[in-house]
Amino acid sequence: MTEKTILIDLTTSYAFRHWKPMGILRVEHEVWRAFRMRFGARVCGVIYDASRDGFYRIPQEIFDELIFRNGCHPVAPARAESARTRLGSWARIGRFLWRAQRSRKRFRGTDETARSAREGAIAGELLRLSAEEYARMRRALVALERIHPALSARIQQLDALNHRAHYGLIRTVHEEICTDENRIDPRNVGDYVSAGGFWSDDRYRCAYWMRATHGWRLRYYVHDLIPVLWGHLAEPTTRKTYPPALHWMLWGVDQVWTNSETTRRDLLDHAQAHGYPALDPALVAPVLLGADAARGAGEDTTRAGIFAHRQLEPGRFVLMVGTQEPRKNYDFVYRLWRALNERHPGEVMPLVWVGQPGWSIGPLLEMVRNDTGLPHGAIRILSDVEDAELAELYRACRFTIYASHYEGWGLPVVEALSHGKPCLSSDAPALIEAGGGASEPIGLFEGERWLARCHALMTDEAAYAGALARAARFRARSWTAFRNDLTASFEASESEAGGLLTEDAA
Repeated sequence: MTEKTILIDLTTSYAFRHWKPMGILRVEHEVWRAFRMRFGARVCGVIYDASRDGFYRIPQEIFDELIFRNGCHPVAPARAESARTRLGSWARIGRFLWRAQRSRKRFRGTDETARSAREGAIAGELLRLSAEEYARMRRALVALERIHPALSARIQQLDALNHRAHYGLIRTVHEEICTDENRIDPRNVGDYVSAGGFWSDDRYRCAYWMRATHGWRLRYYVHDLIPVLWGHLAEPTTRKTYPPALHWMLWGVDQVWTNSETTRRDLLDHAQAHGYPALDPALVAPVLLGADAARGAGEDTTRAGIFAHRQLEPGRFVLMVGTQEPRKNYDFVYRLWRALNERHPGEVMPLVWVGQPGWSIGPLLEMVRNDTGLPHGAIRILSDVEDAELAELYRACRFTIYASHYEGWGLPVVEALSHGKPCLSSDAPALIEAGGGASEPIGLFEGERWLARCHALMTDEAAYAGALARAARFRARSWTAFRNDLTASFEASESEAGGLLTEDAA
């Protein structure tokens, strides 16, 4: 077995570290933990920088803060207040122009070191001007531009630098990571593992050429093929970037893991239908996600504080968890809850939506908030829920709903059942697979069934007891099992010669 470095691409966790670690971020974190626990120092967490076209090691001293604690965000520095007099302001402007010119002469050159030093010095001088003084100086420069048109480019550069200085974007953690010292030497790499959004930039191209040039073995964890199969419900940018990324991946890959048998089947069918090299089914393996859930409740005071803050009564609300976007079908559930309240006034429990706002969801959220046909508090929208609070919401809800049009997996279904709570879901294949016979799938065209079942679970104790018994049949899978299966699959493929392509294709 080679002892070369195993790169774990954490670019998605880095780019979206302001998000709660749900969905794809949680998976990327667990993939890192799996490889780090199994292979130790041989594993290196990296990010990709498109402008430098390379992978960079995340320094150990900031790793946990950056990846696991949503830290290392830019901090806007304090800016000077305006001088007391107009003459004082113009004196400051003159001093800035003189010092900026001196910095350009002092740090001449086009290399990265000179550019960085020059920008840092000028940015520091910009902060000695107030926002009003910068605007005054800019108006004067625009007036001079009529006489000296070449000033136009300088003004644009100055505007960009002023923006970065004002918001603390000059010396960011990105510059701390992307240094020559941290750049990965491709000759020392044996394997590259990607479990995030590999389609969001051109890292897949870089990895492809590293495979061709330096023999990297490329291994991808594929979450779904929704941008290809359900493009009309995919985020517009992803709809454009995912197909070419998948194309490059299918032409140069050594192992693929999927989060479900459904996604595995989708991937194999897509490759066959579109003329890609035949994939060896043995090296396209589903590694199902974990969903650890403690059944016991938290401390009474903590629970009481959570529900008092949210104005919720334990056992008297329904939960829906997931990123708020069209594919998750929040509009269907909104109309469902509206119809329930019209048919059964006073009998319908509040519906709680938990998730980060995604693309094109604003109009629906605004509609829900302003709908006078809904009783006050009939739908609660929560986007600031931590993991511990989410666990309490799962434990205390009556049942859960997940009416998504299509998924590669169904983590909210698994999480609900892991907490012993009934889950009504759509009949998307991956959701049925995730439920393992313990969820209750209903077709999205069966509106009356949805209405009847929701009402029964809220008002009929016998029906609810039966649903609880069905949910109790679910056997939760742990993240430990996920990590063990993933690394075992990796080791098994390492011991075999060749890659993902079958002998006929090769």
